Amino acid sequence: MPPQLTSHRVDLTHSSIFYQQGGVQFDQTPILFLHGWGISTDPYQEILELLAQKHPVLAPDLPSFARSSYSQLIPDYESYAQLLIQFLDVLGLKQVHLAGHSLGGGLAIAIAALAPERVKSAVLIGSTGIPVESILQIVPRRAIEMTVQTFLPRLKLKFWDIPQAFTYNLLFNTGNVVWALLLSLQADLRPLMPKVQARCLLVWSDKDTTIPMEIAQEMANTIPNAELTTVEEGCHEWGLWYPEKLTSIMLEFVTVVERANSQVAVAL
Repeated sequence: MPPQLTSHRVDLTHSSIFYQQGGVQFDQTPILFLHGWGISTDPYQEILELLAQKHPVLAPDLPSFARSSYSQLIPDYESYAQLLIQFLDVLGLKQVHLAGHSLGGGLAIAIAALAPERVKSAVLIGSTGIPVESILQIVPRRAIEMTVQTFLPRLKLKFWDIPQAFTYNLLFNTGNVVWALLLSLQADLRPLMPKVQARCLLVWSDKDTTIPMEIAQEMANTIPNAELTTVEEGCHEWGLWYPEKLTSIMLEFVTVVERANSQVAVAL
């Protein structure tokens, strides 16, 4: 049986953050997993459970999404990042390994740039952060990707988990859902990327048309200590359909970073 994910909530000044936690080895630096645009942690359950078998993990619903309340409009990545840094402060976490998918990847970049001392490493999965086309240009490509994904397995994920999370956010968190989409497509994090000190792994599907490969390559060239790994599976949400492959890549990278840090500590 996979480790049980437990649900928790912390209260910030203007927000309550719901999060899931798993893993038993809490002497290790945990992975903070940040979900993508429009949904919540729920569609990532299999990923989180697989991570928790090997490593402690925390996964919040982003502020104003799903069960994490926030009544105001969040204007930019930096504001999201500051809320999540407050979240780490309340939990007393001095350092984390960041992992973010899509919008969550852009938030990971912002956190790593604004609070480099808090981040041991970052895994950016199909990350936002470099502007792409307008909504009118990207909608047809998204439609094709979503159609392709209907032929993949995991019926509950396709027809319940993702639609339920998205519908709830669209109905009850409309302002920040729409604004976060604009941030995902148009906000430019390239000025922050050179400030990222942590080692970064970019993980991309070579079939991702939402955030295409040229974005990944530019991001890898802009973040100082970054490397790019590509996979053949899926599209923009490939990790949801191939969680074993994604978590294997993530855990191998985190292990390498931890081992390197231990060797440096011993040398000092």
